[in-house]
Order: sequence, then structure tokens, then C-alpha cells
Amino acid sequence: MNLVLLGAPGAGKGTQGNLLVKDLGLKKISTGDIFREILKDPSNPLYEDVKVIKEGKLVTDETVNNVVRYAVETSDNKNFIFDGYPRTLAQADALDKILADNGMKIDAVFELSVTKDVLMYRLLGRRTCRNCKGIFHVSAGYEVCPQCGGELYTRDDDNEETVEARFVEYNTKTMPLIEYYSSKDVKYIKYTVDSVDLTPDDINKKVLPELK
Repeated sequence: MNLVLLGAPGAGKGTQGNLLVKDLGLKKISTGDIFREILKDPSNPLYEDVKVIKEGKLVTDETVNNVVRYAVETSDNKNFIFDGYPRTLAQADALDKILADNGMKIDAVFELSVTKDVLMYRLLGRRTCRNCKGIFHVSAGYEVCPQCGGELYTRDDDNEETVEARFVEYNTKTMPLIEYYSSKDVKYIKYTVDSVDLTPDDINKKVLPELK
């Protein structure tokens, strides 16, 4: 199975992706993770294209697509979950070509949709550890990181104005992708998180049977 995972920043894609990796034996492809892997190895054929990140610049769409192709073609596990990619119709077209060149296709799209109220609650209450980068919520009552004792801080972009902009931008950019995959032979699963009391395990138990 090859699965695309969609969701706004703060929706919990990373957590759900990690659970599905364990449940379904998939290989998670996250462009951010691959960029970091490539930057550790100057001998990597894509190093020169990716190193612009160190200069604070954005990589081109072509480079992003090449990085995904590299990840697909060098992986022993040929069952993928794509987390945070594709973000645009052009990237969706590129992903279809990458998979087709390797005798594969996208089988399912899982959209983890979060209401604005839940997104606000999650991100405005999010605290990050300066040391281990662990992420926690103020509702847990931690004054320091429970994992390493480091200082917990609020990210500059975790403010109401930025969260609102992220929510609008995601919905604007994602709708064309949903329409794109709806026109293909792809199973579309949407789960809406409309309560702050829903745990990752609650969501996983609802979605997993459909994916299986």
C-alpha cells in the first residue's frame, strides 16, 4: 500500500503517521527527514541541491521531487506513507510519475482534518523543550521537560494570528489535492478531530480498520 497523509500543521500527522508505520509496516517518507539525512552526507548525489537549506533558502520544487524519487528508489521497503508531500498539484503529478516509473501508485489518501477550535487549543498551548525538542501541552502541567528537564518554551509562530493563517492556507491548498485524488482510483478517508479530548489512539482505532 502507498498512502498520502494530509493534515494542517498541528493536526497530528506525524503522530498518526508513526502509528500507521507500526500498524501497516509502511516506510514513512517525510521530506524534512530526508533533507536532514542528505545534509549529513556530502557524498550524497543530492547534497549540493539540498545544502541551500543551510543558507536559509528554500529548495526548489524540482529538488523536492528529486529527493522523494531518491527516497523511493533507494528504500528496501516499497510500501510508503507520504507525510507532508505532495503539497501542490504539481507535486502530486510528480509523485504519480515517480511511483509509475517504479511500478507503483497511490492507493489511499488519509486526511486528518482538525476544526479551527481544536487547532487553536493545540498550538496555542504547545510547549517545546529547548534541549530534546520534545513537544508537550500546557494542560499536562509540566513546568520543565519531563524527559530531560530542559526549559519549555512557546514557539514564535504559535500565536493566534499565525495559526489562523495556517488554517486558511492549508484549506486553500489542500482542496485541489482532494479533488485531484477524487478523480482517480484512490480510496479517500477523512477523519475530523472536533474534540480536544480525542487521543491519538482514539483516532488510530477509527481509521486503521478502513486502511486495513
